[in-house]
Amino acid sequence: MKTMRKEPAIHLFEWSPRVHIDPFHTHDHLEIGYCLSGRGTFYFGQKVYAAQPGDVFVVNHLERHAAASDADNPSRFLFLYFDPLLIEQADPELLLPFVYLPTKFQNRIPGELDAARRIARRFRELADEQRHRRPGYRGMMRGTVLQICALLLRHYSEQTPSSEWNRTLSSYYRIKPALDYIGERFREPLTLEDAAARLGLSPSRARHLFQEKLGVGFKRYLLQLRVNEAKRLLASTDLPMADVMFASGFQSHAPFYRAFRQIVGAAPLEYRELSRKLAFFENGPTENKTTPRSPADYNESAP
Repeated sequence: MKTMRKEPAIHLFEWSPRVHIDPFHTHDHLEIGYCLSGRGTFYFGQKVYAAQPGDVFVVNHLERHAAASDADNPSRFLFLYFDPLLIEQADPELLLPFVYLPTKFQNRIPGELDAARRIARRFRELADEQRHRRPGYRGMMRGTVLQICALLLRHYSEQTPSSEWNRTLSSYYRIKPALDYIGERFREPLTLEDAAARLGLSPSRARHLFQEKLGVGFKRYLLQLRVNEAKRLLASTDLPMADVMFASGFQSHAPFYRAFRQIVGAAPLEYRELSRKLAFFENGPTENKTTPRSPADYNESAP
């Protein structure tokens, strides 16, 4: 029997950050944000960016980030979430802006730059396709997402030597078998030796590769995946806390609560009480998200 290939997911929605910073988080998907109006602040690890209309923000699936709106002029964004498979199946080179070493990457593309204006136009096209859902709209949206990624690649390539890009992509695919393996089995007991075996490396070399490529060690990366799963379950289910803990890969309460508070900045129960408003970060579109309006409602001054 022929196996149906899963179609990579694409989600486009409006979002306005709260005035107070929500907990830092990561995703399993790739993310691009386009600021429609207002002002605010975006946080990527230790990096801080002011957000204003026209700005584009690029987020990979590993870097912890958060956002906040200006109290007097709240920011409003169009956010695009999509599965990395969309790029990998079409043109792996387009992954380059999303596999950066976080400490060296500029996540913000200022709205006055040509790249940001061109990406803004594609965002309006995506909103139009999603709003009207004419025949073939899914294919049009996939094609437009690839165009956006190509524009990102051109923008960042102008600032980065091709030799460095090649090393970046090569090192990503070097570690990817371990990331895929961990992503499938993070609920199970895993060790650095397990990841090293998938890479055909010694544990010490694998440890160095994780730190070099991801900016975090193996244990921190594994904890992040488990905490992400716990966040998803807390936000989208009413499972008892013990069930959430075991389903996320934790074996006892103390490590679970310690890791959760360290990474999220809140206790699991507190997060459950507050996180319903943030459920879209973990679970795709929900009724809390706003479907993009007509592109005519957005800044049409961009080309």
